[in-house]
Amino acid sequence: MKAIPGIAVVSLLLIGLAGCTSAGMKSAYVAPAAVNGDAATETRMRPDAQYIAEVEWIARQRGVRVHWVNPPERRVLIASH
Repeated sequence: MKAIPGIAVVSLLLIGLAGCTSAGMKSAYVAPAAVNGDAATETRMRPDAQYIAEVEWIARQRGVRVHWVNPPERRVLIASH
């Protein structure tokens, strides 16, 4: 009778390990695109002016003052020649 819980635990562990090994070898890595030496792009963070304006407009309508501690930012691509 004492062997049945032990066998159940070992069986569950083996099933779990079998599930992990059948997950495959796929990776989430995506290779970067080929870079042209003449034109390079760079990303920078800029304040999201449109979102800030919308929030402040709604706040004014409701009589609330907004003070941005961490203003929302948007990633912007900058092409350098």
